[in-house]
Amino acid sequence: MGKKIIIGATVLAVFLLAALGAFFNVYHSAMAQKNDGHEAAIERALKETDLKNAESVETFNGLKQYYVITGLNKSNEAVYVWVPEDSKEKPVLKLAADGITEKKALEIVKAEQNPEKVISVKLGMEKNIPLWEVKYIDDRNRYTYDLINFSNGEIRKHIAIKK
Repeated sequence: MGKKIIIGATVLAVFLLAALGAFFNVYHSAMAQKNDGHEAAIERALKETDLKNAESVETFNGLKQYYVITGLNKSNEAVYVWVPEDSKEKPVLKLAADGITEKKALEIVKAEQNPEKVISVKLGMEKNIPLWEVKYIDDRNRYTYDLINFSNGEIRKHIAIKK
């Protein structure tokens, strides 16, 4: 009876270790995909724009994929660079001061839509127009996206998806 318990416990421990290893492998792969392309995007932006220093990079998946870099230009002004995944397309650099802030984009959405819970606010690009993407749960419990024009604060698109 004692041997059966030891064998059972050993099998269970091996199974748990294998499951834990598989989980970490999947997690690592997912995180690598999320950050895949960031270094290449920074290199392109440094080479093809006035970007001097990259502080952060986020991936935006809209109609096309962009890597959005926050940093400083050669005059030490805060800038954003939208680097398209397609290397045939040119990166777009904008001074942060030439557009609305993340806070202002959120204020616009709150005034127009009254979100229940904000999920995220990040920069993106659609049809060559820099924008802020605000994701939230609306007052009808729908997962909602608002795309706010970076330059003028106009809501370009409002998409609500029933949960």
